[in-house]
Amino acid sequence: MHKLTTGLFLLCIFPLRLIASEGEEQPIPSTWVDSAHSYTYESVDRLAGWMDSFFGVPRADLESAYSSLRINVENEWEEGNGTDEKIKLRGKVHLPRLNKRLSLVFTDENDEELDIDSGVSSINDDNDNTKVGLQYNLREKSNSRVDFGVGLKSSVKGKANVRYRYDLPWGDKYLNRFTETLYFVDTEGFGLRSRYELDRKLDDDRLVRWSNNARFAEEIDGVHWVTRLTLAERLSKKEALSRYVWIAGETRPEYLTTAYGLGMRYRRNIYRPWLFMELEPAYAWKRKKYEDRREGVVLFTLRFEVLIERLR
Repeated sequence: MHKLTTGLFLLCIFPLRLIASEGEEQPIPSTWVDSAHSYTYESVDRLAGWMDSFFGVPRADLESAYSSLRINVENEWEEGNGTDEKIKLRGKVHLPRLNKRLSLVFTDENDEELDIDSGVSSINDDNDNTKVGLQYNLREKSNSRVDFGVGLKSSVKGKANVRYRYDLPWGDKYLNRFTETLYFVDTEGFGLRSRYELDRKLDDDRLVRWSNNARFAEEIDGVHWVTRLTLAERLSKKEALSRYVWIAGETRPEYLTTAYGLGMRYRRNIYRPWLFMELEPAYAWKRKKYEDRREGVVLFTLRFEVLIERLR
């Protein structure tokens, strides 16, 4: 109990200081340099934003100006392990009557690691990861955002976190995105999730993304990491396709590449604007321990998603 109280107190210090400092900021006049920066940022970010929104990337929902909920029904099949059916609720509901910056959120523990290439989620054995909580937007600018959250995991463990995201355009075709999340979980201690993405716009309908994740935590040894390369393509307004390769591993107790593989994800809007279907075949080579023999397995996921958005 003492550990939980101390952890929550430390995480609250940073958000409170940010809130206090907001009143001290002075508006900065806009110049032609700012206009050029904004145009460059929007030109490279527009396609990435469409891809993230269409594929239902969690960040797109959590940072949306509108409330949105996604109900996912998944059937995952893995060679040698059979099928695993899941029903997930994810998204955010704004609470303007309480505070314009406050939202009720439903997320997965691994939300920040899911992407338009979700193959890594198919080899994650931890299913006890759904949480519900409150999110407060401490500060938001054109290319940065800070959020503070508290909530409960499905295992009824308290959790608090501070998340910072910063976007940095690079020319008119590249976009860098940095995300840092400091969190505390009851009985598990502190942890840090670091994420870096580099988006490269090929044309009006194709995007290459290189994403990297690293997790440091008290309950694990070393660093857990994932790196992925994705080619996402908009086929039409109602369908898109991503092809990806990934590699994941950990650094202790001995350096180990736990899995690597490749796959594709096809997503289509069907029947109604709020109904989506996904087909995701993949192949992975993985092992859990250093002395284990690496095995190749076929993975296949069928998803149906109901999107409820723009709730007032």
